[in-house]
Amino acid sequence: MTYSRRVTALAVSFLPLLFAPAFADSDVLWKIVHDKCVVQTAPCLSVNTTEHYAMLKDLRGVAQVLLIPTDKITGMESAALLDPATHNFFADAWAERGDVDARLPHALPRDGLSLAVNAQQARSQNQLHIHVDCLGADARAALKADADTIGVDWAPLPDTIAGHKFTAVRVKGETLGDFNPFLALAKTLKDPAKEMGDHNLVVVGADFADGPGFIVLTDVAAPGMGGEDVQDHSCAITH
Repeated sequence: MTYSRRVTALAVSFLPLLFAPAFADSDVLWKIVHDKCVVQTAPCLSVNTTEHYAMLKDLRGVAQVLLIPTDKITGMESAALLDPATHNFFADAWAERGDVDARLPHALPRDGLSLAVNAQQARSQNQLHIHVDCLGADARAALKADADTIGVDWAPLPDTIAGHKFTAVRVKGETLGDFNPFLALAKTLKDPAKEMGDHNLVVVGADFADGPGFIVLTDVAAPGMGGEDVQDHSCAITH
């Protein structure tokens, strides 16, 4: 069997697992990354052994990819995310945005790309994964309108975004650099170890009047509402 056929066969072998109901196996992503990707890369797109993560094309959407740590980190509630020594996975996800652009007719504008992590009760998998995909058109328009009113201190957004009443903060710069959204959120909480898991966390690229940056969004998840709600897996903004 050729390499390309072997990769295809491996990917297909996981299709029933990924299409299965969420309750069927909440460890599918961990099994794919730990049992397959760290051994031979496929079916992942790439594995970064230095930063301890893998990139996997999600079966949903035309371009959506997932950044998944290669270490066991269950999700927003994980103590590892409160450790400054843990890699800045949001910064890594932004750096890997080319995996999304490669599947679209043209590269996304900065303010069209979003990185989302769902709260503990709003997710189906017990392995941290950052959804990297197009921002929904309505969410993009609302954030563009609000962008220059968002400050460097966390404050509620005036507009509802994809049904969420987010609190937001701006971050300046082409990249996230040393700004770690997980640690930034933790600093706002009285008891991060207990409260982090209740939160959605989203990072969106932005073009502020004074230069490029990011808008970071968070809220306490309502039943069934994840940070991923801001995304459009059909990538309509590229049509």
